[in-house]
Amino acid sequence: MNIMKSFFIVALIVTILQACRQENIFPLDKGGTAPLEVSDITATPLPGAARITYRLPDDRNLLYIKAQTEIRPGVVREIKASYYTNNFIIDGFGDTIRYVIRLYSVGRNNKESDAVTVTVTPQTPPIFSVFESVKESVTETFGGIKFNMRNPAEAEVRIHVNTVDSLGNTLPAETFYTSAAVDQFAVRGYDTLARIFSIYVQDRWGNTSGTCENVFKPMHEIKLDKNKFRSTPLDGDMNNEIQQGRVITRLWDEGLTDNTMFQTSPDIKPLPHTFTVDLGVKAYLSRILVHGRVSANNLYLYNAGAPKEWEIYGALTPNADARFDESWIPLRTAPCVSFKPSGLPLGESNEDDRQRATNGEEFEFDANDRPVRYIRFSVNAVWGGNYKFFNMTEITLFGSIVETYH
Repeated sequence: MNIMKSFFIVALIVTILQACRQENIFPLDKGGTAPLEVSDITATPLPGAARITYRLPDDRNLLYIKAQTEIRPGVVREIKASYYTNNFIIDGFGDTIRYVIRLYSVGRNNKESDAVTVTVTPQTPPIFSVFESVKESVTETFGGIKFNMRNPAEAEVRIHVNTVDSLGNTLPAETFYTSAAVDQFAVRGYDTLARIFSIYVQDRWGNTSGTCENVFKPMHEIKLDKNKFRSTPLDGDMNNEIQQGRVITRLWDEGLTDNTMFQTSPDIKPLPHTFTVDLGVKAYLSRILVHGRVSANNLYLYNAGAPKEWEIYGALTPNADARFDESWIPLRTAPCVSFKPSGLPLGESNEDDRQRATNGEEFEFDANDRPVRYIRFSVNAVWGGNYKFFNMTEITLFGSIVETYH
């Protein structure tokens, strides 16, 4: 009898719990009327968006507020806001015309109130300010074109670059995805023949800017053969002062992992740390691509010993005592400064940061009118602050070769 009683008690508890769970799946009020409308609506224009504020109805049946607007003919944007708040931002506008926004109160019975409307004229959408910054800065460069971007709203945008082939067909050249406040981009891989490039900007809702189009003549360059690179330590250089077997030759092994990076020893001296490389050729150098540490867990991304600022010098026949005298020319008028797109605090990163680190950071040389054979780095600062070492994963150089030595 005790067993039977226990069985019925357990069965009763399970039935009650199932009934409770089942009841919560459905609206609290299956019937009834639609909730009352919102009132006292105001719309504050924002760049490509609007903040909508309103007074909620005193209606216990209210579940949420729904807003709808047509951001382009046939394209409806919908936003839902909980009854815990009295405002929301509706974005996706691609113009500065007047838009009508319809607001509905939605009840727990899924019934909607009549629409209440408000009109708004958004401020200039971010795609247009981004486009203007691109348009005013685009210029030809080695192997293609380059341009800067300003995006003060930090909006998610896509920058589309197209070109035209010899048959007159328009072809995609590159698409850049970014939400950074400022950035710079380059499209490369083209010969020195004049060609048409066109650029336009698009947001995540499909709104597009205008298109700028022009003829550019890419400058000549090739990628230097890394098989010719040699470690050439001068007095005071850190070529051989390494940590955990992370030798300098890893800088030109085409590897981008923690196991293929160069790292200096922290026990020798504080920064700056210098190292020298024989390129094996006499060349006019156009640019360099530098990869910092790109670890799998992103722990060291723009952190610890990742270089933040460094200088690069070039020489054809450097002096014997390693002084930065007239035999060495600075290849840039300003130091190379690593840029973190997100601007997040140390130890934090986002997808823009990870993508930039994976792609590498590119720096063009200003002093490319004198050929050099040797390059020398002086790493002056790292992202981690007071660290007395640095790590770098890969360097890639481009230019025009005059003579080959080995």
